[in-house]
Amino acid sequence: MTFRSLALAAGAASLLLAAPRVGAEIYVVTTDTSLADIARAVGGDRVRVESLTRGVDDPHHVEARPSMVLKLARAQVFARIGMDLDMFADSVLARCGNAQVQKGAKGYADCSRGVRVRDVPAGRLDPSQGDIHVYGNPHYLLDPANGIVAAGNIAAALIRVDPANQPLYHQRFQAFGEMIRQGLDRWRAQLAPFRGAPIVTFHRSWVYFTERFGLREVAHLEPKPGMPPSPGHVNGVIQTMRAERVKVLLTENFRSRRFPDLVERETGAKAVFVPGAVEGEAGVDSYVKLIDA
Repeated sequence: MTFRSLALAAGAASLLLAAPRVGAEIYVVTTDTSLADIARAVGGDRVRVESLTRGVDDPHHVEARPSMVLKLARAQVFARIGMDLDMFADSVLARCGNAQVQKGAKGYADCSRGVRVRDVPAGRLDPSQGDIHVYGNPHYLLDPANGIVAAGNIAAALIRVDPANQPLYHQRFQAFGEMIRQGLDRWRAQLAPFRGAPIVTFHRSWVYFTERFGLREVAHLEPKPGMPPSPGHVNGVIQTMRAERVKVLLTENFRSRRFPDLVERETGAKAVFVPGAVEGEAGVDSYVKLIDA
């Protein structure tokens, strides 16, 4: 993706902004598919929602594209993960020519607002520490309670741009929250027999999930965030898993199977590959189904 191609898209976006919007729907653009599903739940028939990324994408490695500029040029609400996970969107925002969805504008929703953030780094940061998220761990949607926080941020943006329908958005937000709270009761019951169980994960994507449901992360396949596993580090993880009697290695399904499969063979633990976002695999077409998976 070049700055020139983004600039060309920005020119096309300015023409789109001059055209009248078709229909009465509120057009919502999100940075990921999980937020897109939450936006549909909150907005109902009042919204049309598109995500800038796919459920199978690694969110750490997304590049800005001209098609994204065109989407944000027409958006009335823009909802993002925030916390430097979706930084690709900053260059798209800068070129879309749409004042309504810029940071601080009425159509802008940073869905991390209100999340109790984990893994906020302390002290001096440098490249030797790996791909550190400077604002803390951004994988908060893997705790379904934070899905309610995200929904609240989206509902607030919808109300700002479409205040006449505030009662509808409020009602649907409340219904979504109740659905997630009922889900939490079910998910806690499912995982209750395993509370305190040790697991290994590939990347520190799962800290919100493991803390919510009482699992204990004892190691990570990445020696440092974003750094590929080395043979020596993987051997150390294998030794830890044997000592702790770890039964599960949990990883997103967009990652390479090479090292998880090796660990599975060497330890007898199960390498579990799961989607990291809605539409990350067949049948996972909603936020609730994501957590079910």
